[in-house]
Amino acid sequence: MASWREKLNQAAQNTISKSKEVAEIAKLNVEIGSSNQSMKNIYTEVGKYVLENGLLSEDESVAEWAAKAADIKAEIEASTERIKALKNVNTCPGCGAEVPKTSKFCDKCGTPIVVTSTEPVKEDEEIIDADFSEASQEAEAAQAQEAGGEAAESAAPKAGCCCAEAQEAPGED
Repeated sequence: MASWREKLNQAAQNTISKSKEVAEIAKLNVEIGSSNQSMKNIYTEVGKYVLENGLLSEDESVAEWAAKAADIKAEIEASTERIKALKNVNTCPGCGAEVPKTSKFCDKCGTPIVVTSTEPVKEDEEIIDADFSEASQEAEAAQAQEAGGEAAESAAPKAGCCCAEAQEAPGED
């Protein structure tokens, strides 16, 4: 019969052996989990590639998934637009930052902000950009002054125009 020391020693050895097994099993489970996540990432990339490039569209399942993905994408875009409307912001085309709708340039990267209307433009409707029109008038006035003569007088700002007030201001002080 074994003495209590031998029994204690044997129990300790069994515990150490079981601990090593549990540690090895845990290590292998972590590796399996990591490998499964890598596989999921690959599946995601393959699926994204197939949908974005319209591959396998003859397969009914793929066509169905593509339609679902398109619907979800449209819902996301609509919700994003609603959020931007509520926040009164646009998205910078250069850096993707949110920019107040009143800004003409991005505060972060300086990209000009082009506001697009969500309302359809009627064919017989003419769209006039006031800033462009004023710039055109100023350019014509400058060309007329360079050419001299009567053209310069006709290109001068009209009474009550903001340009006329700006030209009179330096002499009045």
